Amino acid sequence: MLAWGLAVGSLLCLVYFVVIMVYSGIGTAYAFIWILFAAGLGATAFCVWHYQRYPRRLPLRLPVSLVTICGAGLVIMLVLQILIIGKVPQVAESDLEYLIVLGAPVRGEKPGHTLRLRLDKAAEYGLQNPETILVLSGGRISEGGGTEAEAMKQYLLDKGLPEERLVLEQRSVSTVENIAYSRILIDEIKKKRQEEHHQDERALPAYLPAAMGQRAGNRHQIGILTSNFHLYRAMQIAKKQGMQEISGIASASDRILFVHFCFRDGLAILKERLAGNL
Repeated sequence: MLAWGLAVGSLLCLVYFVVIMVYSGIGTAYAFIWILFAAGLGATAFCVWHYQRYPRRLPLRLPVSLVTICGAGLVIMLVLQILIIGKVPQVAESDLEYLIVLGAPVRGEKPGHTLRLRLDKAAEYGLQNPETILVLSGGRISEGGGTEAEAMKQYLLDKGLPEERLVLEQRSVSTVENIAYSRILIDEIKKKRQEEHHQDERALPAYLPAAMGQRAGNRHQIGILTSNFHLYRAMQIAKKQGMQEISGIASASDRILFVHFCFRDGLAILKERLAGNL
């Protein structure tokens, strides 16, 4: 029974890989992991089946070891998926002062599907919260080409957001750099605003209150907007970098590729943990 269950799992991984290839193409990032999953489950299923039929031809430690590895891997991935999906906020916090919008692949000079979904959510939030500054984070698309941030800016301008509310962060090439460089950019904006406000205070007559002209409840709230499958990792990276008071906003993601994205991000979480970024 165990061998058949593993074989079915292997077949499902192969079928999903074919679906990804037909739907999204061979360029889909890390689609090969489903071939690896299929191979691992298939090899384990064969070893279990072979041992059950010919127990003297195969040492017991081989199928036991493979089943243990598959079981442990499955448990780890399930825990990660619970964290990824369970941490997605249902309602976006309003009136954030800064919103970091994380970049994603661009096709030509146009945002890809994942990035469009993020930008649609960013446009919706920006129009509903007219004082929020959007930090568009994404580095160079290709050698000699533009940046993700530039493509993001043009898309949001077309959606009706004013240019003065769009700030570009164009150096990052990873989620860790997205957040780190965006944080530096926000700190620079804060410092510049404080200097301007200090100059305004000195220009006021002495009988006027110094707080005049300040934005009420100015807490420098910061949010991160990214895809639902990516939000947990982005938030944990931000907290690791010292951004404790931060709000998460999740955009929708492709329904067919959602499982792939979640498993891919689960592996990325393990990698970032080993690298010390989480």
